[in-house]
Amino acid sequence: MDEMSPWASRRKSMYLVAMVLILSGISFAIFWKYWHKTPTCFDNVKNGDESGVDCGGSCALICSSGVIQPIVRWDPRLFEVMPGVWSAIVYVENQNTSADAIYVPYTFTLYDENNKILVERKGATILPKNKIVGVFEGSIQMENGVRPKRAVFELGSNIVWKKNEEVEEKLKITHSPILKLDTAPRVEVNVKNTSIEEIKNIELIAAIFDGADNVIATSRTFIETLKKDENTNVFFTWPKPFALGSKACEKPSNIMLLLDRSGSMSSLGSNPPEPLNSAKEAAISFVEQLGTKDKIGFVSFASNVNDPIDLALSSDLNLTRQTIEGVDIEASSTQYTNIFEPLHSAWQELISARGQNESSKIIILLTDGATNNPRDPQGRTEADDIKYAESLATKEAVDIKNDGLIIYTIGLGNKINELFLKNIASGVDNYFFAPTAANLETIYKNISSDICEEVPARIEITYKIFGYSI
Repeated sequence: MDEMSPWASRRKSMYLVAMVLILSGISFAIFWKYWHKTPTCFDNVKNGDESGVDCGGSCALICSSGVIQPIVRWDPRLFEVMPGVWSAIVYVENQNTSADAIYVPYTFTLYDENNKILVERKGATILPKNKIVGVFEGSIQMENGVRPKRAVFELGSNIVWKKNEEVEEKLKITHSPILKLDTAPRVEVNVKNTSIEEIKNIELIAAIFDGADNVIATSRTFIETLKKDENTNVFFTWPKPFALGSKACEKPSNIMLLLDRSGSMSSLGSNPPEPLNSAKEAAISFVEQLGTKDKIGFVSFASNVNDPIDLALSSDLNLTRQTIEGVDIEASSTQYTNIFEPLHSAWQELISARGQNESSKIIILLTDGATNNPRDPQGRTEADDIKYAESLATKEAVDIKNDGLIIYTIGLGNKINELFLKNIASGVDNYFFAPTAANLETIYKNISSDICEEVPARIEITYKIFGYSI
């Protein structure tokens, strides 16, 4: 047989290659039509430009590795709304500026005083981007008068995150002060939709904070629908009054307490000396009302003050109590009343390095008799000595007040010179008259209230829009 020509061989090879290409094309077309699926963000497979399964890349969902995890701002707070019914609140922060947490599972666990679990409440919420919001659980039932001691809040691990590049704030919220505080507290809130579309499923949580920034009450309400530019009023109510919690002052105080220990302070009895003993107890009651940021010093006086003074400015309230308790009347000689020296010593202490520049500087002086020391070098009578001693003290008080300090004076009993004590005080309302030592505790309470410009209770409304994020 003749050998195949080179041309015939090449032609046969070309046919074979063409046939293979045609069959491959047909096979690919069949595969593409019946088996190939374009990568999507909802196919439970990591494909396309995804950085995780159905998250990252061009997907709307964000992988958990690409976000900052939520922060629980403080431990849960518990409130008994009515007998046997409790609510709980905690604040959680989403620090991400372009990611909403659209599904956030959580658990509140309530324990008794023996650390036994009483209730476990599971739920889910959302955390809008770049916000701190309240997570609330209400209508928690407690049987047989059991009272929870504490609560623990835990976030689940399977949080779902979604991109959110919007910049507008969707709601404008304004509210009233606390109304009907003594009967059935109530806060009225106006909510306005400032966005360009209807908003659905709005959750609002109210938290009432005292001056020390502790939550003292909380409640929740919902708005189903709010159309564009629409506003509506909602109300937060509580079935019984709640206390406004810890007192906090706008500014800390540096205070010097000045206490008369002259002989007349034992005129009502010597064991223990009265009215000195009652005056010390009232002064201690004042100390116990001070805040953690306040400082206090103490000067006892008679003919002279102690050198060094009894107590320099200190935050140690226990030491202050002990110092005041230790004051007694000196029995070795006759003790007169010198107002000039304690005023001067207190002034110098308040402007010393121990004084705090941002604090109010205050002197509180208590005396029960005529000011008769220092003696008038040219005087011949007791009246001369009193006039001289009062003049020195008055001039010193003028300089102290010109330096920006505040002086309170307390006159105890019927042997005081009221006009003199009023002149020393920073104003008419800064002088107090105590007919007996029994009035002193009330007077110190009034001074404490006057000194402390109290931080009012604060209302905070946080919201979440479930209709936008889920």
